[in-house]
Amino acid sequence: MKVKHLLFNMLIVALLFFLVGCGNEETDSKQVENTDHLKEALATRTFIDVTGREIEIPVEPKRIVTTQYLDALLALGVKPVGVPSHVLDNKYLGTLQENVADLGHPFSLEKIIELEPDLIIAANQEEVEQLSKVAPTVVVPWMHGDVFTQLFEIARVIDKEKEAKEWIATQDAKASEGREKIRGKIGEDEVVSIFMVWGKDTLRIYGGRNIGHMFYRALQLTPPPFIQERLNNDPDFKEFVFENISMEMLPEFAGDRIIMLVYGQEARDEGGMLYQLEHSSLWKNLDAVKNNKVYYVEEDPWFIYSPIAIDKSLDEAIKLFAQ
Repeated sequence: MKVKHLLFNMLIVALLFFLVGCGNEETDSKQVENTDHLKEALATRTFIDVTGREIEIPVEPKRIVTTQYLDALLALGVKPVGVPSHVLDNKYLGTLQENVADLGHPFSLEKIIELEPDLIIAANQEEVEQLSKVAPTVVVPWMHGDVFTQLFEIARVIDKEKEAKEWIATQDAKASEGREKIRGKIGEDEVVSIFMVWGKDTLRIYGGRNIGHMFYRALQLTPPPFIQERLNNDPDFKEFVFENISMEMLPEFAGDRIIMLVYGQEARDEGGMLYQLEHSSLWKNLDAVKNNKVYYVEEDPWFIYSPIAIDKSLDEAIKLFAQ
């Protein structure tokens, strides 16, 4: 009987050791699994931004803050967690920017900290010192190339180059279709000038960036000789955006057709720049005015030089001439 009891006790002990071992294996497995998730969350890569800075950034950032590039990120299918007020101040993005936190203007560092970003994309190198204390900060300067160059640079930061190439290809195809739609509507020798009025005293003529992108690059319309010369000297569209001119210079720069971007209500009010223009003999004697070939457009989305903004502006530009 004693032997039987001894064997029984030995079996009980062996069974307990077995159960404890299984429990440890399960615990170890869960620990390994949790560690793997942690490693994935903390996985980084070395990135060199266009300013030459070398930064360790997340392989798959989940919470991005940007001081400028909301539009570009949305075009790539990524919604940042926060942007400054001036970036959110638009209508053309509509519901796309829902649930993006407003960081104020200028942005509040405290609000950025509250959002716990794992990556920040800045548009100004002067912002890096304070932002990099919160999270890894990459700089894409606002004047770095054209809108496509900027989009591709943002894509490089978040590993979305394929999506950027596809977006640009779609945009190029739309521009090509647009040129076909307006073929014959505008004479090959017709010159198109792009002006903007702002406030009480600002009159600008535009080149190949911003609103000029749609007309001179996408639709390949003919600019005034002055603009064409400037574009020839700036093939990457990095330097020349616009030039402020006086009202007396209108006859020199006005083409057969005029695109007039009106920025804000003040320009329309009595004493505003548009009001002054339209009540001047200089304006009334322009061929484009006399021939009813002036096209007025609004600041939103035309004034904004970002991917989704130019896509919407291109749709409207085609409509202007395709009718």
